[in-house]
Amino acid sequence: MGLVPDEPRVLVCGSRRWPWPGVVDVVLDRLLARHGEGLVAIEGRATGADAAAHAWCERHGLGAERHRCHPVDWKAERRARPADWRLAGPERNTRMLLDERPRLIIAFHDHFSPASGGTSDMCLRGLLKQLPVWLVPGENVQVGSWLKLSMFPADRQRRLRAELDAAARSRSDADEAVPRP
Repeated sequence: MGLVPDEPRVLVCGSRRWPWPGVVDVVLDRLLARHGEGLVAIEGRATGADAAAHAWCERHGLGAERHRCHPVDWKAERRARPADWRLAGPERNTRMLLDERPRLIIAFHDHFSPASGGTSDMCLRGLLKQLPVWLVPGENVQVGSWLKLSMFPADRQRRLRAELDAAARSRSDADEAVPRP
């Protein structure tokens, strides 16, 4: 498996119904063997593949600096903004990309569709930020593929690129507003 990022900051995402948590373990074990104490695992604390990555990080004693967990409180989101609470997932995906600066995304999904879904959203956002994205589609860790931007619908690419650009501008504006000594 050719998953060797130059800086070992790996974002794990995937199906909420991922049935093979051991596959996530194997992939993260290989990355840990390669990178040791330098490995940083980033995940969204959803069910399925994210939960498997979260459990792996806890079992391996990765502290807060090496285990970057980004849960969404869905109940609070529904209360705070009933009309658009579902935006919390894509917003979290953007935060993970911009704040955590992963060097590689590994997606675990056995029914991956470039046209829709949270895993697809995360993968497309990563590709738009020029990150390599490796898809593991099943229980065999030897089988996978590199995702390409051309796999995703053009209108979805345009919409997500605009969202990422707006988020980056917003962060830049906020940074400029902070007084410098």
